[in-house]
Amino acid sequence: MDNKFVENIDWVLVVTTLVLMGVGLLNLYSIGHIPENLLESVVSNESHFFQRQAVWALLGIVVLILAASIPFKYYELTSYFFYFTGLALLLIVLLLDPSRGSSRWISIGGMRLQPSEFMKIGAIFMLAKFLASKGKDPNHLRVISVAIAIIAVPFLFIIKQPDLGTALVFPALLLPILYWRGLDEGIMLLFITPVASAFLTVYSESSINSASYPFSLLVFFVMILIIAYRRRHRIFHSIMLVGLNLFVMLMVPGVIGRLQIYQQKRILAFFRPESDILGMGWQVYQSKMAIGSGGLVGKGFLRGTQKMLEFLPERHSDFVFSVLSEEIGFIGSLVVIAFFGLLIYRILSIAIRVKSRFASLAAVGISAYFIFHCVINIGMTIGFAPVTGLPLPLMSYGGSSMLVSSFLIGVVLNFGMRFYEY
Repeated sequence: MDNKFVENIDWVLVVTTLVLMGVGLLNLYSIGHIPENLLESVVSNESHFFQRQAVWALLGIVVLILAASIPFKYYELTSYFFYFTGLALLLIVLLLDPSRGSSRWISIGGMRLQPSEFMKIGAIFMLAKFLASKGKDPNHLRVISVAIAIIAVPFLFIIKQPDLGTALVFPALLLPILYWRGLDEGIMLLFITPVASAFLTVYSESSINSASYPFSLLVFFVMILIIAYRRRHRIFHSIMLVGLNLFVMLMVPGVIGRLQIYQQKRILAFFRPESDILGMGWQVYQSKMAIGSGGLVGKGFLRGTQKMLEFLPERHSDFVFSVLSEEIGFIGSLVVIAFFGLLIYRILSIAIRVKSRFASLAAVGISAYFIFHCVINIGMTIGFAPVTGLPLPLMSYGGSSMLVSSFLIGVVLNFGMRFYEY
């Protein structure tokens, strides 16, 4: 690698990545560590998670170095290859065993890879490639429609698996990239506020015994009216803004009423897990117990009781942050969150610095990838987000997630080293 590239390496991003990998490995080691006096009472042995993840972490570092070494122009040139290869793999997953009902992996030489994780790379590159072209004004309906289609195709494939959590990543990639390209704030509101209206409406429906929740929905709608009035010079957007949100607020209760009983219980368990502690709300309730029992400074490394007694489900993947919080406490958890914040900040700083429009848009998409995963994963451990199965990047157990996260960080480092190239 040329010395001028080495001089531009973002070492803060490198060190932050390695720290998060290291903390994740230590956490998995703790999950697999069972004291001798509890060995006979423990049902499952999870020590292999640390060993396997250590291998994936080493492979991830190799992938990161390779991704940082290839001139980033090749990523722009091969964006179609990444995207359509990802779609082909998703199609293969659905065709392998359609009767199984939940197929998400492809087995290769004894390893299981999740194509939906690799599809995220293709979606980011494809969106960046499309929007980086001259004349692609993101405020034109045709451009927005094509951008939505780029995201909608893998979204529908992954919903079919079914894997709602991973599918939701793709819409989360779309808006930040469009906004960075110059999407009008009014159009952004047309995308975002109906989602917020749906969330608050469901929140109200699941909490009908408390008058404060419908009141919060009313306050939100008043805010929508104020925004629409302030933007009255764009009358069509204002009418659309009010109409869409009102439509969602009126439609959602009817949709909930048509759901199966078990589906309604899942919604209720999300907003109020204590209503079904032994059923749908078990995971979130136990996660809160683990986090709360950690206190300010935690119980200490290897001393977490919730994971020892196996009260906490999926502690090696979905709920790694719960185990971490129990052992290092509130202060330690804030430090880990700060490292993720630093990681995202460095990625965005490169997005601002780089001269290539493709690289800048791709870097914003990569930052959105990490933001969404971190917010949803940590949010679901404290009951602020639904339990969707999204991993915590660089820390949750899983080879596909580790390789994709490492590759994306390598790509960002690549952008930073060649920031002056168009």
